[in-house]
Amino acid sequence: MITEHGHKVVQAVLLFFSVYMLCGFGVSWRDTLPSGVIKTTTYTLYRTVPPPPEGPRFCTFVTAGTYGAVGPCNFVPPFVWWLEKRYREKNYTITL
Repeated sequence: MITEHGHKVVQAVLLFFSVYMLCGFGVSWRDTLPSGVIKTTTYTLYRTVPPPPEGPRFCTFVTAGTYGAVGPCNFVPPFVWWLEKRYREKNYTITL
């Protein structure tokens, strides 16, 4: 069984991870392909957001070997980008 303090530690870690992902941050890893090209894979909660320049841009903030912590370059969560895009589409639609 887990102790009360262990339970609180698990809750704190899960809360931090949830808020971290909700704010648009995530993890990435790099693979070096046989041709010498480096392929970077980014995993965030917002997997359906299109890549830049149409969608938000992600920057690597911390790296440890082939892994890294990424986040929005302008520190604005991607759901704000999605809401702004949805608002623009609705306001500029002209119906006749």
